[in-house]
Amino acid sequence: MTEILNGTPIADMVMASLKTRVEELRQHDINPHLFLVQVGKNEAVETYVRAKIRRGAKIGIRVSHQILDENITYDDLKEEIGRVAGRDDVNGIMIENPLPKHLDFFKAVENIPYYKDVDGMTPTNQGMINLRNEFLTPATAASVTEILKGMNLPAGTTASIINRSPVVGKPLAMMLLNRDYTVTVCHSKTKDIKSLSRNSEVLVTAVGIPNFIDRSFVTEKSIVVDVGINPVQDTIRGDANYEELFGYVRAITPVPGGVGPITATLIMENTVRATEFQSLQGKR
Repeated sequence: MTEILNGTPIADMVMASLKTRVEELRQHDINPHLFLVQVGKNEAVETYVRAKIRRGAKIGIRVSHQILDENITYDDLKEEIGRVAGRDDVNGIMIENPLPKHLDFFKAVENIPYYKDVDGMTPTNQGMINLRNEFLTPATAASVTEILKGMNLPAGTTASIINRSPVVGKPLAMMLLNRDYTVTVCHSKTKDIKSLSRNSEVLVTAVGIPNFIDRSFVTEKSIVVDVGINPVQDTIRGDANYEELFGYVRAITPVPGGVGPITATLIMENTVRATEFQSLQGKR
């Protein structure tokens, strides 16, 4: 029988813990504040923004949202990020992705102080992962580690990741290595991905192609963590063909309801962690 790796119970537990931590901060007149920077109108982005605002409200985190002109220059964006970063009442900053084509997301992120980078994208936070000194980590990658933590897998467990982006694949590979997994990173130039994935106990997919992962990629012992979010008509599909894999693999995350709820929650966790760090270090 396939185990369904539902992310909602994990997210609910984290939310309950965060609410307590926020209440403790408020007792010292510290009110966590997350600031979202969006460039240009984008309905999909704004849907996620509204979800963050709702999730923040549930635990007492203020979430502000600013939409900048889509034609803003990099220099003006840098200046605006600096202005927000300099505010004492802002504890976390997140640049909503994607940006217009004339702007480089990772170059823009470099203007956020690492201790306010709740997206975990600055070179400092990415580098701290490599040094086994994780601070503010990318929420999607961290969500995968949270799901796998509940599996109580032994040290040395093999894992294949089909993605090498700085958002998911690269940080996740290092985070799994930090947790004693044996990791293979696959990408579009990798030869015989199916063989590599079948020989791994864990398969993490973030390909961005609906139903891409079928039984040829897995075995009955596979644990499939599906990071894909692919709009298909009026619904959302993952990278994995859930209907084909369910009942065959050992465990699988559903889409929606698997990685997604935890990812949204860990943005809030990073905001609280950043606020706590700033209050202790006197950083603003």
